Amino acid sequence: MYPQDFNVVKYIHNLFFDTLRNKLIFLAIFMVFLPTLLMAFFVEKQGRSGMLEEKTSKLYSVTYLLDQALADGLDRYSTLPRQERIQALNRDLAGITEKITAAFPNVAAGYYSKELDAIITYAPRKYYSNNVGIRIEENHPGRIVMKTAKPLIKSGRQVRGDIMNAMIPIYRHQKVVGYIWANELIHHIDKQELAMDLSIFGVIGIGLSLSVFLIIVLSRKITQDVDTIKAGLYKLPINLRTTIPPMHGEMGEISDSINAISYALLEARTLNELIIESAADAIVSVDNQCCIRIFNPAAQAITGYSLEEVLGKPYRDIFNKARFQSPILDTLNYGVTHVGIEVEFPAKSKMLYIKASSSQLHNSDGDIIGALVIFTDLTAQKQMQDQIGRAERLAALGELVAGIAHEVRNPLTAISGFIQYLTEGETEPQRMEYIKIIRKEIGSINKLIQQLLEFSRPHPQHYQWVSINALIKESLLLVKAHGVDKKVNFDLRLGENLPQIEVDPPLVKQVILNLIINAMQSIINAGKVVISTALCPGKCVQINIHDTGIGIMPDDIEKVFTPFFTTKPTGTGLGLSIAQRIVTAHNGSITLESQPSQGTTLIITLPINNKDRDPS
Repeated sequence: MYPQDFNVVKYIHNLFFDTLRNKLIFLAIFMVFLPTLLMAFFVEKQGRSGMLEEKTSKLYSVTYLLDQALADGLDRYSTLPRQERIQALNRDLAGITEKITAAFPNVAAGYYSKELDAIITYAPRKYYSNNVGIRIEENHPGRIVMKTAKPLIKSGRQVRGDIMNAMIPIYRHQKVVGYIWANELIHHIDKQELAMDLSIFGVIGIGLSLSVFLIIVLSRKITQDVDTIKAGLYKLPINLRTTIPPMHGEMGEISDSINAISYALLEARTLNELIIESAADAIVSVDNQCCIRIFNPAAQAITGYSLEEVLGKPYRDIFNKARFQSPILDTLNYGVTHVGIEVEFPAKSKMLYIKASSSQLHNSDGDIIGALVIFTDLTAQKQMQDQIGRAERLAALGELVAGIAHEVRNPLTAISGFIQYLTEGETEPQRMEYIKIIRKEIGSINKLIQQLLEFSRPHPQHYQWVSINALIKESLLLVKAHGVDKKVNFDLRLGENLPQIEVDPPLVKQVILNLIINAMQSIINAGKVVISTALCPGKCVQINIHDTGIGIMPDDIEKVFTPFFTTKPTGTGLGLSIAQRIVTAHNGSITLESQPSQGTTLIITLPINNKDRDPS
């Protein structure tokens, strides 16, 4: 066998025998078709044989009836000349042959006289009367019958054509005086045999079709049960509480046995497994090939990955991302044991800050079979620490700023007064220009000092129930009242039916105004500022301010809320810090998302009801 022949055989084998259902169908069809076809073959053979026997019996019956009806009919008119005698005998005997053959459709029959060596009658005469008086050929089977005085049935081409011809000798006065025949056209016999074959094969075809249909239906039911069992077995290693639905028959016994085994395994789980399942800390183990083998519910909750997503898959493919120093990989690859280290961890949708400990796993023989890591999510705690540290730094900075502002404002007032004094009576243009510049710079310093004081000292807050959409519209009117460059288009997408919120309206309006101005200033040539509001979970209202400006570099995003940090040539770096302080005082949050050249989005979340504020 050539390789290509082997490939063809392999392809056919895979095509028909790759599944249990295909094997069952093929086996069932083979077991049904082979006996049925063999039976059909023998039935058809027996049917043909039986039909030929029936035809033979019928034709001989016709000849015997004709023989009984003939008596001594061929001895008549012995004195007449041959041709006249043939005609006279035909007139006497044609009625007999006509009457008998009329009872047997498709059968022709007649008498032959040995003495006259001619056909005396041939019925039905409307078809074969022109054969009367004809002498049969020397090799005609009728001469064998007259010579041997024995009946004979012969098929082939004779006087009538292709026929099946039954012949018996006419034995009178101890001698053969002729023979009688009865025949039927082979064509008619073939038609009857064809009709019989069609009936047989039609019934067999219908039976086989029904058999195939039932085989496919039953095999589908069986394979459905098998697929259900396979699916249950696939889930069983992941969840021992998996149960296979009840089934009937042997499949039901199998499913019941599997359910009993899974229940026994569930009951036999060790205390360590129960501890792992119930632990509040995430527990992850890998084998020597770095494939995940244990991933407890806490690990699923912390990382965001389900057990089905990680079990049996390489740890590196899921968690080994940039800037992540994996404790468990250090332990597995280098034998380094970590205890209580704090690292960043790449969860499914975000980076976490975790505290982790890792160690090697050993079997009963002391061989290393993998590594284990236990970690706790410190992200919220770290964020809280960052916020507390930021608040402490801001408080200290506020005290320092307040002191500096106070110390600077007094000399600045004196300088401003002396400049006013020097202005009086001054007429020289150059000095007037210098004085103008000094006043302008004093005004800038005063503005900075005012922002510093606003940043450093707490504001008395007067809470009111207001519509956030109304505050946004008022802020936008203030922006437009001071002139807006035509390069900026505003797109308001304010949520409908938003509830009123409890805030200090002037302070919140100041935040919105500053953020809109920042968004406008980030647009260089032309662009759009989109302002949207919506109700968010937790009884809060969310405000999004998105611009299509130049964006912020990734390294600068973490610094934007730091006082005095700015990317603007003339900025003070206090705008976002003041906005954050106001939002935080309202028990809200403010975050920023930005990409260079793709714009910036500021997200403000404010609670609907400020329950934690001072009720006075």
